[in-house]
Amino acid sequence: MIKKGRKGIIKDLSKLYEKEETKNFKIICSNEKEIKVHKLILIIRSELFKAMFELNIQDSTNQVHDYSKKRNETIQQFIYFLYHDEFKIEINKNKNYEEINEELEDIKDYFQLNPNSIIDLILNKI
Repeated sequence: MIKKGRKGIIKDLSKLYEKEETKNFKIICSNEKEIKVHKLILIIRSELFKAMFELNIQDSTNQVHDYSKKRNETIQQFIYFLYHDEFKIEINKNKNYEEINEELEDIKDYFQLNPNSIIDLILNKI
């Protein structure tokens, strides 16, 4: 039984997100920047990655290239969302909130995000 309910799950996932040494998969962005992530989180949250792993479509180095042509910071925001069920948007002088939000919504479609929250997915497995 998971203690502390939803808040406890988010706290645990936040800790997991911070543990770079336990991340076992890399997404290579169009600028060749690597973003590390836990393979299990990708499988749980993304229908695209779930299908990819079921078909074993990756090389032996446990990485995949992202062909969405999205900026590195957008992919990073999306990965943050997979763990936290919220975006960590930092507004800067070059982009406004609406543009960032639109880009993130587009990437949710591209990666075929599971519509259930990570918390609900975990609680339903218990």
